[in-house]
Amino acid sequence: MSGVDSRSILERRAYFPRGLVQPQGGYRFSLDSLLLASFVNVARGQTGLDLGCGCGVVGLALLLRQPGLALTGVELNPRAVASATENAINLHFTDKFTVTPGDVADWRPEQVVDFVVANPPYRKLGKGRPSADEERKNARFEGAGTFAAFARCAATALKTRGRFAFVHLPERLPELLADLAGVGLTPKRMRLVHGKADQEARMVLVETVKAAAQGLRVEPPLILHEGDGPNTRVSGQALEFCPFLDCNPKEGE
Repeated sequence: MSGVDSRSILERRAYFPRGLVQPQGGYRFSLDSLLLASFVNVARGQTGLDLGCGCGVVGLALLLRQPGLALTGVELNPRAVASATENAINLHFTDKFTVTPGDVADWRPEQVVDFVVANPPYRKLGKGRPSADEERKNARFEGAGTFAAFARCAATALKTRGRFAFVHLPERLPELLADLAGVGLTPKRMRLVHGKADQEARMVLVETVKAAAQGLRVEPPLILHEGDGPNTRVSGQALEFCPFLDCNPKEGE
């Protein structure tokens, strides 16, 4: 990279996650994806999968953290596949991030990988507020892509001692843990995410290891916001954990 093209790419990367292409009128990514990308442990030279990758936000955030990775995104929605591919081009990561159409309920990789990440649908069909269209329903509600299907796909794709990290709802932890146990994935790290210090947890981040001994480490709670009313702001703790959250437009942008 050099000259104007190099500066353009660097500026796009610095602007992330702003500027990401997303299917018009479809499901929009939210901060849970950014938190997941900051939670999972990755190292240079590793290979990974982003199951249900949507517009590619988690995988691309991981590459911005550690450019020495190689990732494949798996996505059912053709419009999201196109968006993720375009985002990889815009951020100059096409040699590190590829996107393939697939349904985690039956898709399997050709080779095993070091890690898998997923931000799966949180709710079962019939639970919560209905979505306005089919794409948003598939992103928010389980169909064939149940959490059990994500866990099974991850377990099949992982090397022994490989890691599967995901974000989900705390209220579903009992069944999630049962699904993980059923495919040989052992929870090793967990972190609850709270909107404010005096509020119940709204998300849980979990990292599991394939064929590992029992032993779960629960990390200190992550508090997203501090202050009250018009003075509410992203907490310093949250920004330190996930610098991508510092993405409000700056003056002059």
